Amino acid sequence: MTIFGGGQQKQAPLIGDSGIPAYCLKKIGSRHILVAGGGGASKTGVQNEIQTHLFTTGSANKDVGFQAQLVDTFDTGSMATMNMDVACAVDENAAKYVIAAGQDDNCVLYMTRKFRLNELENDSLCFEISKVAQVRSDYHSTSAYQKCVRFDKNSRGKIFATGGADGYIRLWDAQVVFRAENENAQPVLKIQAHKADVDDIDFSSDSNSIISVGAEGAFLWSKQTGERLLDLQFPIEIARGFKMRSARCTPLGNANGNTVFVAAYNSISRGSKDQACYLSLWTFNSQRKVARPIVTKLIAKNQAISSLAVSDCGNYTAVGTMSGGVGVFDTHEFRRLYFAPESHGLFVTGIEFVSKVAPSNCEDIRQETPGIASGFHCAVVTLAADKTMQLHRVPHAQPQPFSEFLFIISFISLIFTWLASFLIVV
Repeated sequence: MTIFGGGQQKQAPLIGDSGIPAYCLKKIGSRHILVAGGGGASKTGVQNEIQTHLFTTGSANKDVGFQAQLVDTFDTGSMATMNMDVACAVDENAAKYVIAAGQDDNCVLYMTRKFRLNELENDSLCFEISKVAQVRSDYHSTSAYQKCVRFDKNSRGKIFATGGADGYIRLWDAQVVFRAENENAQPVLKIQAHKADVDDIDFSSDSNSIISVGAEGAFLWSKQTGERLLDLQFPIEIARGFKMRSARCTPLGNANGNTVFVAAYNSISRGSKDQACYLSLWTFNSQRKVARPIVTKLIAKNQAISSLAVSDCGNYTAVGTMSGGVGVFDTHEFRRLYFAPESHGLFVTGIEFVSKVAPSNCEDIRQETPGIASGFHCAVVTLAADKTMQLHRVPHAQPQPFSEFLFIISFISLIFTWLASFLIVV
């Protein structure tokens, strides 16, 4: 295994265990995360649920300082959640969020309406979650299945898109889905995006376009009309034998009216001696309908990216790998800031950036309080198929001690003195 760059970590920063096969991880507010999964429809006795975990310092991992305490579970019946997204409907203090969960060929919507204290978990802070709607989101003739779901971040939970096994992107208005009877809501827009599975989707930061990823490539679509705006070509640094794994849009470059996104690429053949993975930063000009890669970088050999996330500020990109590794990179040039190889026992199924600050929940205290990433460049929480959750934080560079600085200066002066005396003798 070859990893490029510095900042390699060895200690696995364990903060929790889902207890069930979990496939989805999403931040909800600045203090909680949602974990979802289960055993599906098979009668194995494994519960299907959405779990709420609270970051707390009680009984924490001494190397990390936090643990993810399970404070609530929501039973999802016979269906396991396989993909999920969360959007804040008002603001963090109001505790009103919309959750879109992919369960088989359906998209199920949940809402949180307020905070509550769970008496069974030492009055721990959690959310009042309720199921509010359900809609069929995929119509494949033999194996209908929702593969991905994303909210338009600017819509406050009102607009979301789904992609599935039938190759269609469907754009939904959550209000229409809420009001529909017998789960018969119709999408606002339907796009035949791919011949087979839609593997990944995301909205541009300006909400004008949608990027989709499938087996035959990646495309940009108009959110208003469904017109295909661009067929994305491969960066010249990447030879044949690779495919795009995921794409995430960032707020970088918005001031110039461009759509900027990060794309992750894996080798198609896992057994190839040339197996590797890349990250590429793209910019798309919607007026000229031209896209170009700004920077493309090989980040690891003998590795494959399994999950991708970009921070809210856009400055950091994080990846999880099929071998359980976790890496964080500077988005501008993909300089590696942190890497923990094989930190998880199995592949990483979810990765999320966590907050540096948290609003106060007390009416008498208005100022923000330190968040999980406070004091660090950034931090990510990860979930893997081994059911474990970990917290990975990127520390600031330590200032060089003044005594060490003086020693280096003295050493350099000694070398110059010796060289000077040697030249005089000669």
